[in-house]
Amino acid sequence: MFWQEDIKEEHFTLPDDVQDAVFNIHSKVLPIDHAYSLSQALLSELPWLAEVNAGVHDISVADGNGWEQDHESGFYYPSKRSKLSIRIPKEKLDTVSSLVGKTLNLGEYEIEVVKALKSKLMSDMQIVFAKYVACVENDSEEDFLQTSFNQLQALGIQPKKMMAGLEKKITTPDGIIHTRSLMVADLRKSESVKLQEQGIGEHRLLGCGLFVPQKGIESVDAV
Repeated sequence: MFWQEDIKEEHFTLPDDVQDAVFNIHSKVLPIDHAYSLSQALLSELPWLAEVNAGVHDISVADGNGWEQDHESGFYYPSKRSKLSIRIPKEKLDTVSSLVGKTLNLGEYEIEVVKALKSKLMSDMQIVFAKYVACVENDSEEDFLQTSFNQLQALGIQPKKMMAGLEKKITTPDGIIHTRSLMVADLRKSESVKLQEQGIGEHRLLGCGLFVPQKGIESVDAV
């Protein structure tokens, strides 16, 4: 854990340069570890995603919010609340809407893209959370936080509070990508937006380094 003093609020106008394109989807079942197959399915439809620093959120929420997760078998069973969310520059919002009506092929599994919803702006909340940040397999929590601190500073962000969370793995044909979750708190509004827009680390198309707003520290404990 890394902790410093609180900061003061400042006036800030929320930009719209980067947004989350959100879609209703339908899928009977998906593997929990679906990041690579989803990224490849999207790249086959939208190859420009690899050129615009796009990020693909994994299709999941916590148990009790519209999904049933069978961790032993490794599968999700999506509900009507399930969403596909892709973080892209504003000028690509019209182009990405071409996904509507398409069926994404994830090998043995499929995702039907049913409807485009209103895109979401980044948030100016002071607490943000990334479920996956790519890391070195054997790094300690202290090493991970130091690397994250350096990456944030490279973006011009001065982190006050950080907390590392669960370790998870993403499977790809080139090997296993090791990740940890990361909460960053007490950000200035401009820092929060910049971090959501740019993220940290590699593998954004696999859902890594993508930060979302959180109402409080306690809300990330079980993620």
